[in-house]
Amino acid sequence: MRNLLVVVASLALLAGCANTEQRNARVTRELQTPGLVSAQRLIAQAGRPSANEDRFVVSNLRAAELAGQELKNPARKEQAEAIFATATSALAGWFVEKQPLTRSRYTFEGFTYDLRLQKSGRRGIWDPAAFQSVGPASRVSRKLLRQWHTRDGIGVPLDVQWKPIGDERLARFVPPRGYITPATAVLDFSKPTKTSHTATLVFLDPTVVTKVEFEGVDYPLAADFSAPIVGRIRDIREFLLALEGLVHPSVRNASLTMLEPYDPKRIPVVLVHGLLSHPRMWRDVVNDLQADPELAGRFQFWTFYYPTGWPITYSAMRLREELAALEKTIGRRGNMIFIGHSMGGLLSRMQVIEPGTRFLDQMLSPSDRKKFELLPPDHLMRRVANIHQNPDISRVVFISTPHRGSRLADLSVARWFSTLVRLPTTMLTTATDTGMDIANTIAGNPRELTGVRRLSPNNPMFKLIETVPIPVPHHSIIGDRGRGDTPNSSDGVVPYWSSHLASAESEIIVPTDHGAFHHPAAVAELKRILELQLRSDARAR
Repeated sequence: MRNLLVVVASLALLAGCANTEQRNARVTRELQTPGLVSAQRLIAQAGRPSANEDRFVVSNLRAAELAGQELKNPARKEQAEAIFATATSALAGWFVEKQPLTRSRYTFEGFTYDLRLQKSGRRGIWDPAAFQSVGPASRVSRKLLRQWHTRDGIGVPLDVQWKPIGDERLARFVPPRGYITPATAVLDFSKPTKTSHTATLVFLDPTVVTKVEFEGVDYPLAADFSAPIVGRIRDIREFLLALEGLVHPSVRNASLTMLEPYDPKRIPVVLVHGLLSHPRMWRDVVNDLQADPELAGRFQFWTFYYPTGWPITYSAMRLREELAALEKTIGRRGNMIFIGHSMGGLLSRMQVIEPGTRFLDQMLSPSDRKKFELLPPDHLMRRVANIHQNPDISRVVFISTPHRGSRLADLSVARWFSTLVRLPTTMLTTATDTGMDIANTIAGNPRELTGVRRLSPNNPMFKLIETVPIPVPHHSIIGDRGRGDTPNSSDGVVPYWSSHLASAESEIIVPTDHGAFHHPAAVAELKRILELQLRSDARAR
């Protein structure tokens, strides 16, 4: 019996060796045979890198090289692009997981490749050392976005998982789930020598690089601008986060977030959400603007999150401080554009106005003013009152913004809802400790501080803001629920009399409700405004 088992095992081993030899012989034949049929078979026979790394690398590289040689043939171009992308995707995923490579030369069945990486020494090339893992963008489910933006061409668009940022100062401004910027992997082949072939793997930013050269011909670079957005936000429960920020505003802190790696050559566009909302609301806006050929690579998108149950002036102060903290990390960053929706528009407005002492003069009695002047500079009330123009903001867009409040805040349901809001204890304690009449009044009725109640037209802040001019170019996007009855219109939350600004450079009415930022006409207007900024910058140079 034992002898029989030995014989069976020996036969199985011999059969396995024979199969391996036959497979290697087939791979050898395909390596030496040009054409897409051989390229397709090489991919199928490449196997896993864990089984035979040399076979995996050489087979995929040769498949990509053979496919690249067929790109000039219009009848085979589509199939060649697909094979090229499949092989590149397999190698890109392996390369990122394998880092750092212990060797660069791979040989199988007498076929040798030197695999190189193009370093990120110039703009538009990503450093894969920043990647945790990559996979084809096609693995991302096409959901959540109104439109899906892609570009056909050479290479494989990627879904990238980014590594945590090592710089602690910068890490606080990076999304916890990583950036949403697109990336495309491409292979480039040098002219082979008698002893080896050379292939270069490069990870490109398709918002900057639009074409790649292959064997002396320029081809469009493939891109998927939408997959990175969905890949990072698909399982975020937006409404629960928004509700938490309104009802329990002490749970989360404010945060300014860069949606892509900082680029000093791109103009920052800061997106500020409104009441009962969250930065995820901007997904369609970012998706459409980031993929626009005229805007791609020219702008970078940042978002500001704040618990909307906070008082408006407190949220505006936190935005000022987040901008200042980022400035200390990356340096002064001029020419910023702010886009604010609803309450976010009020926060944005308070970044560019210069009220001087008007707020203190009207809000504090002479005795309270003396007490205020004795407070240390880092006292909460002094920080909140330190409203001044940020010279680095060059333009503001207001979307459905209640510049004069909304009467909905005075309805009984809004008053009831404001009683559910739990403001941070430190905020109320700090106000009480000052001994000022206004602070004691607010502390005695804290619901009057909440974001909901401060939207009442009776809030004296609105009258004060009305007296302070907006010193930068600004624009209004306003909804009218499709009724076309402006100036007697409303978006269902904010009436036209509150959202209209006579000083605005432009104003458009879109036929939709309070969520006007979703409407294609609003996105088209944002594109126009950003293009206007580009022309303005060009004239200023």
